[in-house]
Amino acid sequence: MLKVQNMKIIFLDIDGVLNSREYDRKRDYTKQTNIDETRLPYVKQIVDKTGAAIVLSSTWRRHWSSNRDKCDSDGLYMTDLFAKYGLTIYDKTPEGNYVDRHDEIKHYMLYSGEPISSFVIIDDYGFGWGEFSDHFVKTDPYGSLGIDEGVVACAVKILNGK
Repeated sequence: MLKVQNMKIIFLDIDGVLNSREYDRKRDYTKQTNIDETRLPYVKQIVDKTGAAIVLSSTWRRHWSSNRDKCDSDGLYMTDLFAKYGLTIYDKTPEGNYVDRHDEIKHYMLYSGEPISSFVIIDDYGFGWGEFSDHFVKTDPYGSLGIDEGVVACAVKILNGK
């Protein structure tokens, strides 16, 4: 992996961020449509405005590898769908015996070897972020469609320090 000076990171969840309850009611279950494609341009806006790299913090990370040959069908689906919108997944948080996502992100930040200058956590789960609370942006998969313009604005502000 390429080392980047002053790296900005988006710790990205999938379920509840790139899909929603409303989307689940209308999506085509005969095809692989777990991700609401209308949400990916919002992620692209964050990347374009900040230069941040995407690190999967979702349980979906189990399906993904930086080596395409090691991705399963869900990992390939996600990789290809992101690429369709000009997005690349940079890395993923570690799997293991962690209590929660907070611990996985903390481990990543301590041991990735990257000089992380800023980060944002985009997730629909709003509890247990502790010292990361100021870097957290919550989506609402029940009352909205997940990531939206408001989430984009907050994420960009956090990443760019404004």
